[in-house]
Amino acid sequence: MNYFIEHMLPEERELIPWLPTTAAFTDWICEKYADSVALSDPDRKLTYAELGQLVARKRRLLSDRCVPAASNVGLLGVNSIDEAAWFLAVTSSGRTAVMLPASLSPDVLARSAVHYELSALIADTSLSEKTQNVPVSVLLGMRDAAEETEVSSDVSPKDRAAIFFTGGTTGTPKGVMLSHRALMRGTLNGTYRKGTVFGQRFVVVLPFIHVFGMIFSLLSCLYTGSEVGVCGQMREVFKEMQRVHPTTMIAVPGLAELMLTIARGKGMGALGGSLKTIITGAAPVPPRLYHGFLPLGVQVLAGYGMTETANLVSGNLTMELHPDSMGKQYPEQEARIVDGELQVRGDMLFDGYWKDEAATKAAFTEDGWLCTGDLARIDEDGFIYIVGRKKNLIILANGENVSPEEVEQVFYKSPVVHDCLAREADIAGTPSIVLEVQPMPGYDEAAVRKALDEIRATLPSTMRPARFDLRTEDFEKSASMKIIRK
Repeated sequence: MNYFIEHMLPEERELIPWLPTTAAFTDWICEKYADSVALSDPDRKLTYAELGQLVARKRRLLSDRCVPAASNVGLLGVNSIDEAAWFLAVTSSGRTAVMLPASLSPDVLARSAVHYELSALIADTSLSEKTQNVPVSVLLGMRDAAEETEVSSDVSPKDRAAIFFTGGTTGTPKGVMLSHRALMRGTLNGTYRKGTVFGQRFVVVLPFIHVFGMIFSLLSCLYTGSEVGVCGQMREVFKEMQRVHPTTMIAVPGLAELMLTIARGKGMGALGGSLKTIITGAAPVPPRLYHGFLPLGVQVLAGYGMTETANLVSGNLTMELHPDSMGKQYPEQEARIVDGELQVRGDMLFDGYWKDEAATKAAFTEDGWLCTGDLARIDEDGFIYIVGRKKNLIILANGENVSPEEVEQVFYKSPVVHDCLAREADIAGTPSIVLEVQPMPGYDEAAVRKALDEIRATLPSTMRPARFDLRTEDFEKSASMKIIRK
């Protein structure tokens, strides 16, 4: 039996059907869970039936405003109930949702509208100053909807559903094209968890403009008839947890770390009082998160994925046995290691980068495997361990290639390290490793340096930092809270 299926409750294994398009998905969840609460925020609460009506009214508005079928529609805003409904409306009508970061400048937004051939732009009213000169024929507000409704279109699984942006922490953002099949495969994979998956409560703060926020934090939760508390601002997340009392949180490691600190100081009531599971990924997951939450009655589960794979590649449901692993591969996928790099294949793969044939060709092998760019190993039980990025390798004077992430993972195990970044530096004319460290609060410099020196002594010579640079300020991070490597 598949690793994920065997960890589900036997009575729930056959209750989630494979729905290959967002049109089929939207129609199914809104009928299946009609009277249950789907989305809520401090001012609104929508049942699944009401969500279905809102999506249908937004679909109708696209037709009323003559937005062409199969065209690209931009969504510009922060997380909201209406942005979630618009995503379902755009994609279930056969159009493509282009997920635009709210942080775009007016000039970049205007250029993006041209580059991505937007036929319409849907934006928060708070961003109206940015949209004044955007060259689109139809401009709509995020709260807009028609009075009448329109049914879902006859969408094919191979049709394009959405374009998300990716650039990792070092590259230039590219538009990743995801088909309905890929999007929904990622959505289905996100439902595989320990224990009951139905009727849970979530607070989603991860941005919908990222696949981790849209697919795993929103769509996978709706697949199981759960309530999703929509949080638009990170600063409001703990207030929302008090309102929703989440049973499960999907969080990047940085947020999970903050949750652990608060829970230790104020008790689990500060996190809503009902939390049982935290699912984390999008950045390296320190084992200390698992061990820290365990005495508080919360299980931490880690996973790994990419925008190009509709988020999910692997998940770890047995952290107690493999705390350093990103888990096993999800169903209907294949994985292999070639020259140290993880390569994957399956129907969750993207269709290419928008208007970038060269980058698309470079992303795949000749026989159709996606080159993830991640250095990894797979043990005899099928558990995947990510050890770094190919393009981040540090090349030492002796020709040795060292993964900075592999160095960082060792130091993250120390209780004195909050965040760290290994980088290459020239020391006395020799390429060397320097580790920048942001210590945990409460440790003085002498204690931190002593702990770091003790760890360094245990490492092979090629992985030993030549110098430790301590810092008091936070590292610059991406929207998914990965440290940005310069």
